[in-house]
Amino acid sequence: MSNIPSDKLDPVTRQAAVEAAGWLSRLNSRVVDTVELEEYFAWRRIPHNAKAYDELETLWRSSLRLADDPEIAHALDGATFANRDRGRGIRLAIVAGFAVLLACAAFFMLARDTVFETAIGEQRLVQLEDGSRIRLDTNTRINVRMDSERSVRLVKGRAFFDVAHDSSTSFLVSAGDARIQALGTQFEVDDTVSGTRIALVEGRVAVTTRNPSPALARVELAPGQMVNVAASGLERVMAADTRSITAWTQGRLDFRQTPLVQAVAEVNRYARKPLRLTSTRWAQQEVNGGFAVGDVQAFVEAVTTLYPLEAFDKPDGAIELRDR
Repeated sequence: MSNIPSDKLDPVTRQAAVEAAGWLSRLNSRVVDTVELEEYFAWRRIPHNAKAYDELETLWRSSLRLADDPEIAHALDGATFANRDRGRGIRLAIVAGFAVLLACAAFFMLARDTVFETAIGEQRLVQLEDGSRIRLDTNTRINVRMDSERSVRLVKGRAFFDVAHDSSTSFLVSAGDARIQALGTQFEVDDTVSGTRIALVEGRVAVTTRNPSPALARVELAPGQMVNVAASGLERVMAADTRSITAWTQGRLDFRQTPLVQAVAEVNRYARKPLRLTSTRWAQQEVNGGFAVGDVQAFVEAVTTLYPLEAFDKPDGAIELRDR
């Protein structure tokens, strides 16, 4: 798309480019709730839409480093003439989108020690001044500090980090007893009841803890590995199904041989009124399948079909799963 003049593109590709610019602006500038994310993921499932978005996002990330480029400034000067020339309109709509996004980037550059958070059922994408991105899952809070070093504290919840490479400055994440150092990498940090889980998708991270044991004080993860940091210290490194673990970043919950009690807990991350599993007989039975984030009803229908369970609506709005 980027190598062909916009007025030479077919109508479908042109429309995908315009819609991609709109989605890029919306996802990077404010809190996005689950309904809007579902709309985005449905739009993105169309291959030419996904391609248009990925290409535009690559250009956007480059634009953070080129905000003062004279060619971009010249393009923005010409944006007011978009309505006079439909052929140039698509190209200038994208450039105008860059203008909005650069304004958003300027806001983030002002935030030196800032709290970002999401409510239940919300997700948010935070763009840092160095080009790093942090996707916050539902009911998550982080503190960000950008000064002599880049540091983030995960106060609660779950976040996915896409760290921009900068060999001159460390990127440090703290969560619970865990300390993670990254350099140009992608990884997830999840604050769970059993500790802090770190799963590496790409690159390299070093994980330490405030309470190291003599046997294990530091580990380096390779892509496809994860480790849990509990109050007692670092646990053993395990293989990670990163596609399943990070499915939430694409608006999905992907269960693969997941105990029912664990799957219910995952669904409850997004539920304002929780599921309550009172059956102990089926709690450890495995669940397999994918569900849209926030679609509690689809999950309930699936498990009550698979197992002899029935769902009851409680006076407080919760749904109880119990034996038939």
